[in-house]
Amino acid sequence: MRVFSTFRKTSLRPVVGIGNFDGFHLGHRKILAGVIQAAGSRGTPAVITFRDHTRLGDSGEENRLLTPSRQRLDHFRRLGLAACWMIDFRRSLASLPPGEFIERILVGKLGIRGICVGEGFRFGAGRSGTVELLRRRSQAGGFRVREIPSVRVGGREVRSSLIRREVEAGRLEEAALLLGHHYCLTGRVARGWGKGSKLGYPTANFFPEQLLPAPGVYAARVAAGSNPRCGLLYIGSRPTYSSPAPRSVIAEAHIFDWSGRLGGRRIKVYLIKRLRGDIRFENERLLVARMKEDERQARSLLGRPGRKRARTVG
Repeated sequence: MRVFSTFRKTSLRPVVGIGNFDGFHLGHRKILAGVIQAAGSRGTPAVITFRDHTRLGDSGEENRLLTPSRQRLDHFRRLGLAACWMIDFRRSLASLPPGEFIERILVGKLGIRGICVGEGFRFGAGRSGTVELLRRRSQAGGFRVREIPSVRVGGREVRSSLIRREVEAGRLEEAALLLGHHYCLTGRVARGWGKGSKLGYPTANFFPEQLLPAPGVYAARVAAGSNPRCGLLYIGSRPTYSSPAPRSVIAEAHIFDWSGRLGGRRIKVYLIKRLRGDIRFENERLLVARMKEDERQARSLLGRPGRKRARTVG
């Protein structure tokens, strides 16, 4: 897949999907499946997306992204897209009137032959551009427009904002139904306290690049350049241990029956189910006893005979 960081003239004549695609959920998949179908064997299936979410505030705020740019690119490649414009959403682009975006960017530089967008899609300055505007400009611009209906699961419209609420509440099974895959945290492993190893549960500490789920312990699958292995993920502030400094939330992944080293490596942690909240224990003995129970529950859940595994895509 060819990846571009700026809009420039191209001979590709692509069919594009456009949006934030944060979460890469079932609705996003439907839009991009429409792109691939519309491109056919002669066109170039492509996507226009943005490195920073267009509606989640400044990068200095708490991270609210479900799917950072690196992870989205992986999704696009696996789906079979041939080109991606991964654009920085600067003020000059945000203030561009929708008509100018169509004429200058979509037609003038990219030369699109088709565009697929989600139901009720809005774009341009003040989000004033509509699907109807795209249709009015399509004949002169030489491209076709396809509006993809929203996807509904359990009576609810699949939206990234809904998935964020499920993740923040620790309802990862519900989030997976809307995503079509398990929610995945990624990050680079850093040096930790070493406390886990002393307790019999060595962990890989990392700083997730995505929106954090509710604090607690999760049954998880952990991958570091290999097939995912069963394990546990802890999200929390270690309330059992006293600390003179303000507590910060950490992420620690433990892999069952594995003793390799992960320091400095990037890992992916697929969250399957929240087992419990973040608990303060009176002593380490009680903490270890509960960790053993967490392990028992996770092994039973992740290795249940005859249970069909959900997708671990991310």
